[in-house]
Amino acid sequence: MKKLKTSELVMLGGAVAVFLGTFLTWFKAEVKGFEGFDVGGASSTVNGFHYFLQGTLTWIIAIAVAAVIIIKAFVPNVKLPDTLGPLSWAQAYLVAGGLIALLILSRLLIGESGNSFVDVSRGIGLYLASLGAIAIAVGAFLKYQGKEEDAAPSGGPPTAF
Repeated sequence: MKKLKTSELVMLGGAVAVFLGTFLTWFKAEVKGFEGFDVGGASSTVNGFHYFLQGTLTWIIAIAVAAVIIIKAFVPNVKLPDTLGPLSWAQAYLVAGGLIALLILSRLLIGESGNSFVDVSRGIGLYLASLGAIAIAVGAFLKYQGKEEDAAPSGGPPTAF
């Protein structure tokens, strides 16, 4: 773990939180009883995989971020390119972290709509994934601001692979 910088540890922790949070409950819907009638406590839950863009896609991106960090730090036999197209790795982390945070936090803020017969509440998985998304974005920003060794080479535009 000493091979990892603080920014990378923050991103890895966030990726683990997004990974786990996507499997847990994001929303729970409970049917209210009518006056004089007991419905019997009907309820349903959904996890992050119910939402492709804000759950499944962000889960895949978080895994990719974690995989790149682990490969770069612990698998010296694998040589990743110095840049990812026109982006340095720090910039790619920043884009990925921003996208993950934007998508998951939008689901947290928008929520799910209920009606007069159904109560919808947010679940622990959505909160955990939101915290993880924020951690990935903060770690990526720290890495980008740190101008660490995998930043784009100076002296002209970055080279592709």
